[in-house]
Amino acid sequence: MPNLNHPSVHNEGVIKTKVVCTIGPASSSREILKAFVEEGMNIARLNLSHCTHEFALQVINDLRQIQKEMNVRSDVAIWIDVNGPKVRTGKLHEPVTLNKGDEFFFVNDLSIVGDNKRIATTYTKELVQVGDQMCVDDGAISFVVVERLENSIRCIVENTGKLDLISGVLYENKGINFPQRTIEDLPALSAKDKDDVAFAIANQVDFVSVSCLRDSEDIEELRRLFLGNSKIKILAKIENKRGMDNYDQILRIADGIIIDRGYLGAEVDLEVVVVAQKKMINQANQQGKPIFIANQILESMKTNIRPTRSEAADVANAVMDGADGLVLSAETAIGDFVLESLILMRKICFKAEQNTNYLEYQMKAMRNVTKPIHINESIASSAVLCARQVGATLILIITELGGTARLVAKYRPVIPVLAATTVLSTARQLEAHFGLVPFYRPSEENVIQEALSKIKLTLEYAVEIGLAKSGEIAVITSGQVIGFKEGTTTKMQVLTIP
Repeated sequence: MPNLNHPSVHNEGVIKTKVVCTIGPASSSREILKAFVEEGMNIARLNLSHCTHEFALQVINDLRQIQKEMNVRSDVAIWIDVNGPKVRTGKLHEPVTLNKGDEFFFVNDLSIVGDNKRIATTYTKELVQVGDQMCVDDGAISFVVVERLENSIRCIVENTGKLDLISGVLYENKGINFPQRTIEDLPALSAKDKDDVAFAIANQVDFVSVSCLRDSEDIEELRRLFLGNSKIKILAKIENKRGMDNYDQILRIADGIIIDRGYLGAEVDLEVVVVAQKKMINQANQQGKPIFIANQILESMKTNIRPTRSEAADVANAVMDGADGLVLSAETAIGDFVLESLILMRKICFKAEQNTNYLEYQMKAMRNVTKPIHINESIASSAVLCARQVGATLILIITELGGTARLVAKYRPVIPVLAATTVLSTARQLEAHFGLVPFYRPSEENVIQEALSKIKLTLEYAVEIGLAKSGEIAVITSGQVIGFKEGTTTKMQVLTIP
């Protein structure tokens, strides 16, 4: 049975790769949410393109109450995903089966509930031309435009995305790609998106992402909604060609990255996506930004109790490439084996970590760091190097805002990293970073006493949950109480765990 004091702690050690579970109808019960916490879910994702505020609020409240009852020492983080400039299919009476060669219409009237002949679309302006391709549901079904009509587009089903290429199922509220066209006129945030962001702020979630971001200006528009007083971190989703082309500028100002391979793969050639994923992971690693791989991770587990061998290999390769985490989408939102998907994901990640040479990551990160090095970065890299040289079994980071902890994660230490903070939002957000085990405890009124007792109490906690043993060596980083700007780590020490 996993240790309930922290989701990252496993019977065999710390699973460093973070796992996100998308919460949907199949996983929203208190029973499943509690099981998710017990089995190591690090972040719960709520996609407001598919669920209501009422549903999301119930999940948030249930999760926080469950963790309070379980005495979990670092809450699972909450991630809110909003639609952004993403075109979707409209409503359907029920999912419909379409065959290759069928005639089908996309209509410009969202009040229409679709059937096997037509469906509405959220983009009603003239864009596609005769001969263009339209891909729905990450390319599960594609259409060719054969005629433009006054209020609709007549298409022919071209490819169902299935091996037999004969039939496929069309669902409502699924993304639509236009590989030959780029939509410029949609705002980064619609009125509904802004309402969703206000909901996220009001409920003090930890991360917000917007689908189909195109450039850094889209991120700045989102950040302005936070009014400068929100601690929410922005995860930039790379899921279209524009976002991929502008990756450098997006990475520079975002707090983290999500690569959505499904939507991206419907717009960019598959062989390009495979290589681009590796390059984007490498760039994020160099900047110390967390990066997650999403979509079609263990896709077959929606209906099968085990994934395919290729899916398992895909997960392992993402871990070995340097991804901070992976996102389960439909597998945990609407699948038949939601808990099994989480458990198996963590097993694959753990095995991949055991067979990855993180010393190479450390050396590469140290070579590529920009000179001169900031104090925090110098302390972080020195702590990882020192821990390896002295044979330490634990790195302990005393932090408030989490800056040094994030930098330590950048250097991929092999041993556990316990990040102690008195700020609950910091503890939750550190769940996004590879290898970090956040530990939250309320602060004391006496600042000096707080500084003296925090190390002792945190080391006791590390021993309690099995991260280290009495008599082993710990490397500790912290800031000075007096004389330095808040948020600056200035001290590293080595001591024997009492």
